[in-house]
Amino acid sequence: MFDVDVPVLVVGGGGCGLAASIFLSDVGVRHLLVERRESTSALPRAHYLNQRTMEIFRQHGIADDVYEIGAPLANMSEVVWRTSLAGDGPLDARDLYRIDAFGGRSTAGPYAADSACPSTNLPQHRLEPLLRLHAEDRAPGGVRFNHILDEFTQDENGVTARVTDRSTGETGTVRARYLIAADGGRGIGGALGVPMDGDAGGFTIISVHFSADLSRWWSGDSALMTNFVSPEGGLISAYAMVAAGPSWGLASEEWALHFNLPPGGTVDLSTEAVAARVRELLKLPELSLRIHHVSEYLPEAVVARSFRVGRVFLAGDAAHRQPPATGLGLNTAIQDAHNLAWKLAAVLGGQADDALLDTYEAERLPAAHQNVAWAMSCFLNHGVLHACLGAMPGLPAEARAANFRELLSDTPMGETRRARAREVFGTQRTEYQAHDIEIGFAYPTGAIVPDGSQPPPRDPMGTTYHPVARPGHRLPHAWLTCDDVRVSSHDLVGNQGGFALLTGPLADEWTVAAKAAADAHGVALSVVPIGTDPATAGWRQADGSWSAVSGIGDGGAVLVRPDNHVAWRSPQGSDHAAEELDAVFRRILGHTPAPGERS
Repeated sequence: MFDVDVPVLVVGGGGCGLAASIFLSDVGVRHLLVERRESTSALPRAHYLNQRTMEIFRQHGIADDVYEIGAPLANMSEVVWRTSLAGDGPLDARDLYRIDAFGGRSTAGPYAADSACPSTNLPQHRLEPLLRLHAEDRAPGGVRFNHILDEFTQDENGVTARVTDRSTGETGTVRARYLIAADGGRGIGGALGVPMDGDAGGFTIISVHFSADLSRWWSGDSALMTNFVSPEGGLISAYAMVAAGPSWGLASEEWALHFNLPPGGTVDLSTEAVAARVRELLKLPELSLRIHHVSEYLPEAVVARSFRVGRVFLAGDAAHRQPPATGLGLNTAIQDAHNLAWKLAAVLGGQADDALLDTYEAERLPAAHQNVAWAMSCFLNHGVLHACLGAMPGLPAEARAANFRELLSDTPMGETRRARAREVFGTQRTEYQAHDIEIGFAYPTGAIVPDGSQPPPRDPMGTTYHPVARPGHRLPHAWLTCDDVRVSSHDLVGNQGGFALLTGPLADEWTVAAKAAADAHGVALSVVPIGTDPATAGWRQADGSWSAVSGIGDGGAVLVRPDNHVAWRSPQGSDHAAEELDAVFRRILGHTPAPGERS
């Protein structure tokens, strides 16, 4: 028998659970992670890592390792639509549309200006082993694969779980103050009676992971993904393929091909049949390929009604599941873990009241609703794209082929139809240029103190991001210099659960107040004055961008949480700085407001 007593039990060793383990280690929270599988995922299903996730990885010392093996931006800066990959017919291997994507090509300017971290592409079957190495290194003995949660109960003081080591059959008891359910929705949420609201999958997605040399036919060295729309129609008339590395661009050795099956549709999923199907879809009948895995799943657009039940927190797929469009699933999951880790550390360390943990749901549940709805909207818009090509559902094969012949013809009507298609296809920037969706989200309520300012405009197409250091928003990125050192404003926070107070150059009263607040509340709080004068000691703006986004004058201050979201802001100095900052921390940390103070 083994018996363990830890502050936090993490159930699930996928991307969300492993990230939670890393973040908890960095903020000093002892924990145990248990995962039912013998190893990490063998599937390349999730792959796109957006800028916000890479910023989090940068904060926790993971980003460089991810970039080292992930796709360079130059090899993931386009998404392409084609009729087929190869073939020698008049409608074969024809480009239908290309869109710049993910911060590459024409989108490079705003993406680079708004973050120190480019997005990247690293399939799940390569990311998870890397995360596992980091997690095991930071919590030796605390990450246990091939261990299954049999059952759990909770009381007012903690959670008691029975866990079995599947390799030995040994069963033990884990006692924890809190439990993070990162089990992919495999049972904990259901056991707690938490409903999942939204739409269940109405069709099946088949994913085929295979190796082949496609360098002669792939859509170009800059294309990460190609969507295919077949002029012939048939059971599988639309499908997508993503480069899966380990080399990138035309040199990619592995691929993930995804296609939908309508309700009632069936295909033979044996290795031989799937290999033949891949050759048929790509129109490469002699292609030498090796099938690694074939998987199927039902896409959903669902969000848990609650993210907290007592001492249990739902995160990742246990809390929200969405279609693959926009790549928001894994990114949202990692951001869940990032939001929760510092709050658990503050409560377990005695700096915060348990009420701080309620802000996890207050902040992350609305973010999940937005991301799930956005992913579903982008997913459904592919049907609009197909319709504008003349590939409407139920259309006879002959009529469908005729539509494509006219679309691709050298005639005035063909030119008109292509021009119209370009306008319609441009709407899919909501998926592949979702810059504001990825980094522009904010928490209207939670562990923040609003300053009464109005939020910036949101682009209804999700592309244009407006940086602002308003409470609840992600801290805007700005380059800062000190002597020969150049850092992002994000780098000022660190990864150990501390706060940062970024002030103007004439904010001595906030510096004094910060020391008093740190002492009173037992929190780590660094003060970073930021100036513009090159002759002034300390950090200064490299390009003036901090002044443009901070919203403070020379005497003002911005309080940044450990997760790099703005907690509070004062545009100028104050005659009562110590009292104000003390009240701010009491509110953020969930303590009861003082008599006479407005909550």
